[in-house]
Amino acid sequence: MFKMYLEDIELGNENGFCSLAFSNASDGRKMNVEIPQSIGFDLRTLLDQKLEGLEPYSGVTRLVSQVGGKINKLIVRNKQKPGTVAVQLEIFDKFAEAELLLADAVSIAIINDMPIYFDESICVSADMPLERKLLYARTSTMTNYSFDAD
Repeated sequence: MFKMYLEDIELGNENGFCSLAFSNASDGRKMNVEIPQSIGFDLRTLLDQKLEGLEPYSGVTRLVSQVGGKINKLIVRNKQKPGTVAVQLEIFDKFAEAELLLADAVSIAIINDMPIYFDESICVSADMPLERKLLYARTSTMTNYSFDAD
């Protein structure tokens, strides 16, 4: 698993997409995830609020904390439904795993300063079949992954 931190959200791509810029915690390699601008704008707003010292709001993180739970880990596996992230939860000393959409998991990562763990098979192969490199975002629009292998 690659432990990736969200570094930036770049808005304004000419094709209607924006880019989530992730950095690998161990070696600094970069990964870009293109998502629709409407979702990227929402995520950029959360990131800006966090950088300004404000407490951004997310219903998912509030709900988990209100029931006495804690989000332990965010994981993108290659065998999940496209566009989803596995969320490992701890609620009253019991562990469970839930599936959230990518945009919701990125919101959690921003608000809780958490990494997202990506299955290595998603990130490492440049000649991976196209359907394994694409995930669907919340709006069922294609989400494109690209990797800097330097």
